[in-house]
Amino acid sequence: MEPVIFESSDFQKELANSPHLAGEVNFLSTIAEPGMQVIDAGAHRGITAVALAKKVQSQGHVYAFEPVPEYYTVTEQNLSRNGLENVSLYQKALSNEVKTIRFYKQGGGSGIVEADDAEVILVKTTTIDDFIAEQKIDQIAILSLDCEGSELYVFQGAVTVLAEHGPRIFCEIHHSYLTQLGQSAKQIVEYLQNFGYEVELLQVESSARKPEIAECSHIYACKPLRKTGGKM
Repeated sequence: MEPVIFESSDFQKELANSPHLAGEVNFLSTIAEPGMQVIDAGAHRGITAVALAKKVQSQGHVYAFEPVPEYYTVTEQNLSRNGLENVSLYQKALSNEVKTIRFYKQGGGSGIVEADDAEVILVKTTTIDDFIAEQKIDQIAILSLDCEGSELYVFQGAVTVLAEHGPRIFCEIHHSYLTQLGQSAKQIVEYLQNFGYEVELLQVESSARKPEIAECSHIYACKPLRKTGGKM
């Protein structure tokens, strides 16, 4: 994995050659603001964690999760290379329970979906609700998820955060993995809507096109602003 120096010409060339990655970085840059506390799940090599940390600045904080030892080490190195001190990195996966599970590492990715030719790794999981209670975090403003099929499980472990914090959500949707788990993007959307979220379907490689749910690469979810003041 190549090192990431966010402002370097090499990384900017990588973004130019990867519309998917560039779309993720650009979208997160539009929703993150100075001072925000953010969870980044599935950090991989740390690109989204770096992008978020630069946007929330020193008064904000990023809590990044990457359970695979190889990717965890690369993320740790990239955070250091970029001189970031407002990121806490955890070698865990997020899910709906606190336990130890099997992860399947294959190619450049990993997740809970079984694969015959994958390397099997035992990883520890926690839930977002347990994590914020342990860390005494008062307000999570953004959830950024790239969880290779675990999306619904992560949200099931975030009931308190979804109900009380109402963070903005940027979540990659892995349709094939969800299908193998007997789930779907529609279930994820409906789950979030039950918490009062409005959900937008995205195709980050082509922001001008609004995809159908079966084609979306990501979803963006947020709660509508509450109206205050006088009578309607």
